[in-house]
Amino acid sequence: MSSFVIGLDIGGTHITATLVRIENRNVTIERDVFYTRSIEPTIDKDPRSIISTWIACIEELIHDYVNKYQENQPIIGIACGIPGPMDYERGISYIQSTQLNKCEKFFGLNLRYALEDGLRDLISRWKRIYNPKYFTPPTSPRSSLFGQEKQVTLEKSLHMKRVTEILSTTNPTSFHYKDLQLENLDSESSVKEITNFCGLQDKDTEDVQTETSFPEKEIDLSTKLNITENLTPKIWTMIKQLAEIPITFYNDATCFAVGEAHKHQNKDYKRILALTLGTGFGSTFIDENEIILHRNDVPPGGMLWNYPYDEHSIADDWFSTRGLMNIYEKILHNESMENANQVKIRFQMDSFDGRTLAEQALNGDENAKKAFETFARLLGEFLIPHVKKFQTDIIIIGGGIAHAYQLIKDELMKIMEKSVMIPVYFSLSHEKSICLGAAYQQIPILFQSTPKIFRQTHQNLLPVIKTLDINQYDIYPCHEIPIGSIGIGHKQFHEKLFRLIEENQILLIDGFVGTNFDEFACELNKSYHYQSKDKNLPSLVFYDTRTFLQTHSDQKRNFYLKSSKSIFGKLAIDLNFKDDFVDENKLIYLQKNLSYPCIIIGPGASFVHETGPLIYIDLPKNELYYRLAAQTACSYLKPQRQDIPVINSIDTDDYELTAGVYEQKCLYFLDYPIFNKLKQELLSRMTFFVDGQRPNCPTWLDGDTFRQTLAHLANVPIRVRPWFEPGPWGGQWLKTVCTNLSQFPKNYAWSFEMITPENGIILSDRNHHLIEFSWDLFYGSQSNRVLGNDMHCRLFNGANDFPIRFDFLDTIDGGNLSIQCHPNLQYIRENFGEKITQDETYYIIETKQHWKEEYENDDNSSACVYLGFHENVNPEEFHQALLHSRQQTQEFQVEKYIQCLPSKLHDFFLIPNETIHASGRNQVVLEISATPYTYTFKLYDWLRLGLDGRPRPLNIEHGMKNLKFDRRGEQLRCQPKTIKSEIDQYKEEHLPTHDLHFYDVHRLIIEPNESIEILRQTENRFHLCMLVEGDAIEIEFNSIDNQQQKQIQQYNYIETFLIPASIQEYRLRPIIKQQQKTARKFVLIIAFLKWDCEKLLD
Repeated sequence: MSSFVIGLDIGGTHITATLVRIENRNVTIERDVFYTRSIEPTIDKDPRSIISTWIACIEELIHDYVNKYQENQPIIGIACGIPGPMDYERGISYIQSTQLNKCEKFFGLNLRYALEDGLRDLISRWKRIYNPKYFTPPTSPRSSLFGQEKQVTLEKSLHMKRVTEILSTTNPTSFHYKDLQLENLDSESSVKEITNFCGLQDKDTEDVQTETSFPEKEIDLSTKLNITENLTPKIWTMIKQLAEIPITFYNDATCFAVGEAHKHQNKDYKRILALTLGTGFGSTFIDENEIILHRNDVPPGGMLWNYPYDEHSIADDWFSTRGLMNIYEKILHNESMENANQVKIRFQMDSFDGRTLAEQALNGDENAKKAFETFARLLGEFLIPHVKKFQTDIIIIGGGIAHAYQLIKDELMKIMEKSVMIPVYFSLSHEKSICLGAAYQQIPILFQSTPKIFRQTHQNLLPVIKTLDINQYDIYPCHEIPIGSIGIGHKQFHEKLFRLIEENQILLIDGFVGTNFDEFACELNKSYHYQSKDKNLPSLVFYDTRTFLQTHSDQKRNFYLKSSKSIFGKLAIDLNFKDDFVDENKLIYLQKNLSYPCIIIGPGASFVHETGPLIYIDLPKNELYYRLAAQTACSYLKPQRQDIPVINSIDTDDYELTAGVYEQKCLYFLDYPIFNKLKQELLSRMTFFVDGQRPNCPTWLDGDTFRQTLAHLANVPIRVRPWFEPGPWGGQWLKTVCTNLSQFPKNYAWSFEMITPENGIILSDRNHHLIEFSWDLFYGSQSNRVLGNDMHCRLFNGANDFPIRFDFLDTIDGGNLSIQCHPNLQYIRENFGEKITQDETYYIIETKQHWKEEYENDDNSSACVYLGFHENVNPEEFHQALLHSRQQTQEFQVEKYIQCLPSKLHDFFLIPNETIHASGRNQVVLEISATPYTYTFKLYDWLRLGLDGRPRPLNIEHGMKNLKFDRRGEQLRCQPKTIKSEIDQYKEEHLPTHDLHFYDVHRLIIEPNESIEILRQTENRFHLCMLVEGDAIEIEFNSIDNQQQKQIQQYNYIETFLIPASIQEYRLRPIIKQQQKTARKFVLIIAFLKWDCEKLLD
């Protein structure tokens, strides 16, 4: 079965539309009929006027389609060839003032949304006119809803125009050879020249259907009188879907090249350079039907238009219509200077165009001829080095200037033949080739075999409404908002946004990296269309913030990413979004050329208007990673081109990063510092805060409620949302204990219990609606309430400076972690830009032998920790042994160099920076550590592969610079000290940490008796807690927000919770949920900052 694509050639002065038939992936122009409309300049330069012309042209085509085609031949796509600069994938125009009638207000405009809105208008208009809701197939000629006379009147009212190749235009930026008024031209020689220099014509090839025939007659309205009869329900259903089918955009020069490359007469050429000469200078390099964009034999992006011509200009300044006119003006100027009394300038340059110039040249004007010859000579000289480098087989030239090929060809060939001998063809079927090329490029999108998944993970999305049992480990811990309610869905949200748009005529939608802004824009565009028509309001236009993102700051970005062969970079904490990533000139240009009402959408939208209503869309980090894995999100600030270093030695830590790993690196070192800082700056401006993690179902809070909730949270215990990841050494314990987790992953290696740079906080309302926001928004605005005392505030009050993390490492029925170490404080600051280093501890919360009785005496199920060196280990010998293992893929004798310490339940091991260590298999470790978690220097990884099937990167050279060979394992096994004991109630122990650790740990061992109550003082510093044995723990505290009323929270086994310093005291009670034969004691771990941590961080 065949189907159709609407092919569009959108130029500066016209739009051409045609039906392109796709049958078995063969592409042909249907009946060689084209619909063209000229684009008239508008006084106010409103882009809506130009787009309405595009829609009118499409509507003419649709009229023809309804009357001539069957129900089983649907229109399945719209493919547009359009000049740049433009973000073609997203449909965002970067055009400023040199194209599209100098319409400044196209800059930043999302053309896809504008076209969709225009198509909805078309559909609504047809619905009113033809009223298909009440349509039934006719039973007699008189059963039509409209009489013949009324139909004729209707068709005239729709402004049906001539179907022709090109409509004559007076616009000075484009002209066409067939419109030239010639006085002295031999028609027979002209046909011969066309055959020689323009490729085969219709009569010269069997591939007739792919060539163009343009009727030169008015549309016969009598053939279009029966639209109502032909508009069957199935066709009407297809028409209603016009605004929903794929609309894609492609560079018009590339479309021209692809269309020409697929023509029969050009299929034997391997390497094609296609040029378009007209309003602008376009180029495309094709090698065996592949478009070449990034290769060392083509210019960057395959683009010649912005290639330097000389010190002061680019190629587009010379090889375009305006370049041609400038050459002619200079010729006139020079001649007038030589002979001022004899030279008569016959035209005013401001009313003189390329078409007129060609007419003058062909009618004998020597200066005009000279302008074309000079143009051709300069073009040839410019092309020669590119032609040679690409080893071009043929040059095909199209565009408006190609229609004056007689004035160019001789001089161009003369220049080219001095250096290269290749054919040069001028194509006169420019619009046809563009429409064909656009359709060819759209085919993979239309016929992709598998739908693209939005997120790649086994984990469930955060539900909109919480229904899970909270009597066990809660994977969605939430905090009730003190006032108001949480909104759900686009529909309710749009009602509030419409009022903001009506009142302000502008709406700013900013957000976090990875946010699917397209979803929000698409839904809002659709809803606003119907709202605006009811109130007779102008349509809404969308401007995208990518428009003013800097494109020349790769050197700066690569500085922070360092080597692209390393997983490590340097945090860009000294940069900010507006100063370092925004092109100020483009931002100002956009601000001055907005068309209202409008939406500014994307990161940095807040910069466009200082007082406009602001919507902020947040995205949790775990969801961002899931989208990254599915390739539906990426780093926003990554360099356009990576810095590829030269590898000189196999003994380096260089590693070929996968695309996914590189994206994560860019996120961590570039995007997160910049976006987190911007988010904090925008908090006070947010009109609405939106949780954007659920496709098509956002949840949201108004800004005032959100800010009040943040302040409220600083006075209550907090539990962040944990998330879990599998790993090559992962175990089975977490899957068993955390039963609400997805059971599909083969294992779980990590639980991000509280690693604040990665976690979010979930809010709920009285209806259990859920919304999540990132930790840094809370901590950045409330850090003083969390930290308490002045010294800790001075050290850790940045939005991402919360100092301690809790996370799990599960190796039960898994494997050993890699042998590793972490950088010292000076090293991490100088090389990676962190404030504190990665000091760690291991607390053993479970072992396989303890977990299951059948393994109690099984030696193969024992657990251990690799920690510290044996005595007299030679550092260089150790180094060489590691290198040999990596180079030869041979086992490394771990226990020859590193101590292996047996581990059991509740053991506590200290791992200050520069300590060799690894968790062994068959245990679950609670890492109580400083917050940095990325800087693990892996020295040996047991020769295993990662989950992606590739060797995991080793960091031997980094590691060797950060090892203390005099550290011994037994010295680092913590010896608990009892500091308080209440008989038959509880015992409090101090678990002393290392002198390099800036935090300390206490342990409460509580008898299994619910009548026990333990009073605790926070002493003006936070307590980070976890119940590592027992069913649950109850926390009672006085709420500052509720006139010191008592509040109670309950936390289950292995749930992490934070008691902020604002809670001066609290009471603990053990909660027994399941009676056991042998009552087990409750064990609570409490971590907090040392009073002297300031000197440790000097």
